[in-house]
Amino acid sequence: MDLAGINPSVRVGRNVHISAEHVQLGDDVRIGDDVRIECRRLVLRHGARLEARCVVGGMRGPADFIDIGEQSLIAHDCKLLCPAAVLGDYVAIHNHTLMNGRGPLLIGHNCWIGQHCILNSEASLSIGNSVCVGTNTNLYSHGYFGDLLEGCQVFKVVPVTIEDDAWIMGSYTSVAPGVRVGEKALVLAGSCVTKDVPPNHCFGGTPARDMTDRLVPYRHVTPDEKLARIGEFLAEYVQTVFPAAFETEPNGYVVRAPFGPFRLRWQPDVDSAACLASDIPLLVFTRRNEAEAPPDLVTVFDLTRRQYTRCRTPAEISTISFLKSYRARFVPADRPRVELPPEFRKLGKP
Repeated sequence: MDLAGINPSVRVGRNVHISAEHVQLGDDVRIGDDVRIECRRLVLRHGARLEARCVVGGMRGPADFIDIGEQSLIAHDCKLLCPAAVLGDYVAIHNHTLMNGRGPLLIGHNCWIGQHCILNSEASLSIGNSVCVGTNTNLYSHGYFGDLLEGCQVFKVVPVTIEDDAWIMGSYTSVAPGVRVGEKALVLAGSCVTKDVPPNHCFGGTPARDMTDRLVPYRHVTPDEKLARIGEFLAEYVQTVFPAAFETEPNGYVVRAPFGPFRLRWQPDVDSAACLASDIPLLVFTRRNEAEAPPDLVTVFDLTRRQYTRCRTPAEISTISFLKSYRARFVPADRPRVELPPEFRKLGKP
């Protein structure tokens, strides 16, 4: 691949092979040593990272379409071998994970995939926003091996769906073909999931059974509770990341970060006049954003919709990166869900 004309902020390591017909590389993309990519259409968005010895392509030959989201990480020694795959923003896929199959793979925003996982998309695998998949977990959309000519009756190729905010806890869990893990569901470590898990239910064991009578994963939280809690998280953020480099304001802070000053605010409603008057990056957390499009330096976080208006300022990236581990996760308002282009949506359907 000829790197002429690529943004100078892009960093490409040694012995990198990229074979693609159409390439889109955002600012600050990082590609490590000995990475191999074969794909007809490749999109690496702002801040995406592929660490050393990653392999990206199809099962046999080049992939058709690969799209890796902003500030997302595919750690060293991972393999992404699918005809089409879309990863959202702020996704972390840790080392030695295998993603393979003849169907499409979708992974939503803010997902965390542990080391040594298998994400199989023989039919298709769809993972929602803010999903955690624990280390050494296997998600299979197929189950076959026995010789059909000899009369084997075990053969299954059906999609797997993991909905938003599901948590496949710990290690060594398997999810069988055709299973749907519902929104905000919890699957305990070491489980074998062979049937659907309803939303906000807890399943565990081999085979996994309903244990919600012992543990309900989520409780209802009001907008005012969220506003108070985000204030606690932002206090923790400035005190941990920028000690002695911030000043307190009513419901907010002015932070003197190494990348430049910025303001943090949490308030019931958006103050449009304050947004327009801001001459440094401003991050506002509010119960619900009903304001028109904010200025370029202003990122508004809607606590009800769990969305933010994207500016890509260093302050925005730093704040989201701190919050997203377990405190609070938001998706971009201009791309709340990841989707395949229409021409790839039929791949892998039985």
